[in-house]
Amino acid sequence: MKTYVKVILLSFFLVVLFFMTTEKVQAQGNVQSDNQQDVLKTILNEVGFNRKDLGYQPAGYWNRFPLDIPYKLTSFNALFAQPLKLYDYAEVMGNTVALYLNPAYADSAHDGLYKLVYNLGVDKKLGGFRSYSANLLPAPQSKHPLAVAIERLYALAGRQTEFYTFGSKSDEPDYKKEIIEKTKNLPDTVRTILAALVVNLTDAIKWRNLAFRRCDLRNMEKAFHIRDLANTQTDGMIYYPELDDLAKNIDFPSLHYAALKVAAAAERAEWLLKPLVKSIPADFEMEFETPFGKIAIFSPVYKRDKLPVPKTMVTTRAPIPGWMEYDATNTLLVIDFGRNMIYQGTVGATASLQNPVSVVIDLGGDDYYGYERKKYPPSAGVGILGIGLVLDSQGDDHYNGGTFAQGAGLLGVGVLLDREGNDKYKAQLSAQGCGYFGIGLCFDGEGDDRYYLYGDGQGMGGVGGGIGVCASYSGDDKYTAEPYASVYNRGDYHSKQKINANSAQGAGSGRRGDGSDGHSWAGGLGAIIDIYGNDHYYSGNWTLGVGYWFGTGIALDRSGDDYYQSCYFTQGSGAHYCNGILLDEGGDDRHELYETAGAGLGFGWDFTNAFLINIGGNDTYRAKMISMGLAQIRSDAFLIDIGGDDKYFLGQNTPGLGEATYRKDYRKPSLLTPYYYYAKSFGGFIDIGGRDAYYEFKDRNETPHPMAKNNSLWFQPSKTDSTFGANNYGIGIDIEKGTIPEFFKWK
Repeated sequence: MKTYVKVILLSFFLVVLFFMTTEKVQAQGNVQSDNQQDVLKTILNEVGFNRKDLGYQPAGYWNRFPLDIPYKLTSFNALFAQPLKLYDYAEVMGNTVALYLNPAYADSAHDGLYKLVYNLGVDKKLGGFRSYSANLLPAPQSKHPLAVAIERLYALAGRQTEFYTFGSKSDEPDYKKEIIEKTKNLPDTVRTILAALVVNLTDAIKWRNLAFRRCDLRNMEKAFHIRDLANTQTDGMIYYPELDDLAKNIDFPSLHYAALKVAAAAERAEWLLKPLVKSIPADFEMEFETPFGKIAIFSPVYKRDKLPVPKTMVTTRAPIPGWMEYDATNTLLVIDFGRNMIYQGTVGATASLQNPVSVVIDLGGDDYYGYERKKYPPSAGVGILGIGLVLDSQGDDHYNGGTFAQGAGLLGVGVLLDREGNDKYKAQLSAQGCGYFGIGLCFDGEGDDRYYLYGDGQGMGGVGGGIGVCASYSGDDKYTAEPYASVYNRGDYHSKQKINANSAQGAGSGRRGDGSDGHSWAGGLGAIIDIYGNDHYYSGNWTLGVGYWFGTGIALDRSGDDYYQSCYFTQGSGAHYCNGILLDEGGDDRHELYETAGAGLGFGWDFTNAFLINIGGNDTYRAKMISMGLAQIRSDAFLIDIGGDDKYFLGQNTPGLGEATYRKDYRKPSLLTPYYYYAKSFGGFIDIGGRDAYYEFKDRNETPHPMAKNNSLWFQPSKTDSTFGANNYGIGIDIEKGTIPEFFKWK
């Protein structure tokens, strides 16, 4: 009965919190939808279409269509067929972040991280769970619960903690005695909390091991050391058969159950330990070896001049006075009660197959995760064939990484949660929310944060149906995916090799093997989600709600005056059988493309569903070419702005602003590839409300656009053009009042 009451009260709290969040976002200036003209219905009716004509359902007789693509997420086919549901899908992800990353939620409930990992990771990867509970185990009933918990860890590894020889018990090694001695100065309550945490990490390791029971150990060893996925998979340059073999044999429910247990157990320990920080002896630090990695504990006060370095502890003289440097390589569990730490090595990351779970709980301090190294190993919430988690409660922290960092997963689950502080995230590749055949989640609560990487991250769902999410609750944040190949070379031919193909900031990207070895792998789900703040998104190509090769990319910003600055295939875009959406729900925003400046702002190429949706605010859009609600090669592409006095700048003599490019094989089927004839395409531009201005430009000369105008309707191709028809239509409309009902169901 008590549990039932708790559930009712928590449910009530969630509903109140949700509506408070929604009302705060609505205050940004959303247009009301009651009893208004359905503008989307209006423009579809103009050409005899309805909502069911949007999207794609490939059939077996579609010759040469890539039908048998493995690892498509459970959501992909449905979203591909019903693209307006991309709005719902993105909104639910945003609701999840708004609820569970909200600091107010953590004040009354202690399962927010568990819910985030479930809703944004596990549930998106595959079904089977309903997020009821991680079924955490209690601490052992014993005078020495932590020693008993460690004993269970040894038993799982098939190892003893005590030894007998010549008819009597050996004095050494005696692991139970050692852990009792090392933790004797900790309060009993703390030892009990740690015991429960170790018991549940042991249980998680058991389930992780079950997940790989059918997998070949040689393939696991090979896969563990792969580091070049970010640069080798897009066009199928290198085929890794071991990844195929492992993915087909992993028991994903067991792996995900292990990850949920780790998240729940770590967060519960954090909640219970926070009030006890002051009870930890100022001179306490310890390290203990286990079969699955070290356990290390540090008191909040660091006085190296008064503390001898433990013989077993790998520490060096810290490069910054007042900080402690610690090599966290091969650690099962690190708990810091508040020191200023410099973590080196594989902190919160699986270091080997013998270290399948790695957890860091840092309760305070301004910390460095990686510092002044030429190369960094995987670190800060990385799960490679296992689970890695970092939970940092507070402080202005620096995260420095190389390849695989700051919330990344390869055939595993990697999670980073930083609750508060003005933090800096810097990495090279496959980081800040990146998953390949697995889940990578990077969460930040409060603070003005800076993110920087070269590519494959900041919310990137990669090959094998990977899940990558980068989410922030509040703060004025800047997200940078290095645009220039002169800094790091991922040059894209769409921009004369000058601008990088980032695959970042809400990108879902697969392995296109049809031009190489035929091994095509579907992309996954990549999402970047920011709830509050004036944010700056800076990137090159293939970013900001972009899809590629059976992937889905989502970029969602709930409020603030935001600046989106990118180049090509970006801002609600995609190519080759995919979904991409950028959704901004408030503020005076700037959507600008630079350099080659095209293929964005609602652009689809080759069976792509692409949307840029902006609700509320006085917004500005600028592109040189092929952008703004442009559908090419049987795509559905929309730029939709609802509310505000907006300005649109599009290069002279270029398609866009509600257009669908015509091809001959739309009207008469190709002899060998008739599916272009079977399908439909629609390019839509919709602006509802406000006094809007449209310009075309060449160099610095701007003149009024010859077709698009405030309060007008236009067709591209026009109804009098010989190319009009063939189930291929482009329409633009600027209308004073109206609505699109799908976008207001939660308002």
